[in-house]
Amino acid sequence: MQTRLVALPLAALALVVVACSAENPEIADEVPAPPPVASSPAVDGGAPRDAASTPTPSPATPDGWGAAACPAAAGDGFAVGDVLGEVPVRDCLTGETASLKEVCGASATWIFAAHTHCPTCQATAGYTDDVANALASKNVATVQLVYDDNGTSCAKWRDAYKLGGSPHIRVYEDKNGQAFNLLKKSNYTAAHVFLNKDRKITFKEHGLSKANVLARVEEALVAP
Repeated sequence: MQTRLVALPLAALALVVVACSAENPEIADEVPAPPPVASSPAVDGGAPRDAASTPTPSPATPDGWGAAACPAAAGDGFAVGDVLGEVPVRDCLTGETASLKEVCGASATWIFAAHTHCPTCQATAGYTDDVANALASKNVATVQLVYDDNGTSCAKWRDAYKLGGSPHIRVYEDKNGQAFNLLKKSNYTAAHVFLNKDRKITFKEHGLSKANVLARVEEALVAP
């Protein structure tokens, strides 16, 4: 019998590469799945929240955070060692233009760019609140960028993973994956970026476990 090899189109190969990070987080906790498109779960149980309901805005950021605390020299890069350039993001609830300058003043920043279809991204979102709470006393900003590629809006993602209740967490819409394309290290989803107090990029990788995220944040806190 003769074996035939079938060549995949280049476009199909690209989809395979970008489908999801090969490095799945080592999660011990149960991870919630994103809500159905038609509804989202109520916080802390109860009946599903109607899709048309308005999520509660996030608490104000901590004192000392904001555009006024950004470094005097504007950032213009996205590689390790660069001061972070301008990342195009939108407000998660309103869709209006927003800015990561909202978290200037943090002692370190963890940025995670999520594709909503990706199991690794869903797993990371599942431990994001735990990480933010563990690091809150160290003045760390946690930023999640949400690219809706399966019908799960930024607002539904934020609600499902309980990312709207901490002043140290900011969630933004990544329209069409523009921010992800700037921040990624390779052509995989689940991109992580870490910044020091001066918004210098200290580390970039894809598909990190919770323990690895915590370790990289600690490095960023002391990085020059």
